[in-house]
Amino acid sequence: MGAVKRGVAGLSRKEKAQATRRRILDSALAAFTERGYSDTTVEAVARDAGVAVQTVYFTFRTKGDLLQATYEHVVLGPDALHPHQTEWWRTVERTDDVAVAVRALVEGTVELLERAAPLVWAVLGDSTARAAYEHNERLRRDGNDHLVRVLAEKHPLRPGLAPSAARDILLVLTGPQLYSQLTRELHWSRSAVADWMTAAVLRELFAVDAL
Repeated sequence: MGAVKRGVAGLSRKEKAQATRRRILDSALAAFTERGYSDTTVEAVARDAGVAVQTVYFTFRTKGDLLQATYEHVVLGPDALHPHQTEWWRTVERTDDVAVAVRALVEGTVELLERAAPLVWAVLGDSTARAAYEHNERLRRDGNDHLVRVLAEKHPLRPGLAPSAARDILLVLTGPQLYSQLTRELHWSRSAVADWMTAAVLRELFAVDAL
């Protein structure tokens, strides 16, 4: 006899709490993306998630904390993995070929951006969400600092390019703003964006032509 899927009644207390948390985060993501941060209320998120307002506040304390948790929710993805725990990050670190490393970096980043860029795009101009945006950009800068060092060990940066400038270029070329503009406004496909980003990173950081 095949395995029988457990219903909600068969879940443990921890599993129920995790399911409720995910439901709230999914509702918050939809609300922030569609309405923006300022125009989203905790009451609306609770209603869309089918929970009491008190449950949202008990789980996340404040609307700002809910936004940060939503950022982390989309960045970590369905497997709840930090970027440095993913297979694409390991490929970047392990391969000796800078072109292979950049392609892996871009493919992994584009997959992440597909989830996260709409949220960033929605809250980018909202001054009340600025603290969360800047916090997450600092995390992204730290990650890109590390990635530039790893890549530069495989192939020297192009002459005259300082590591800090290489990091900044990488931040822009693989960032949510550019991804959103190319996909949302200019209707590029995900694969077209990945190809262009790979070529641009190789050219601008290493003066290498993509294959």
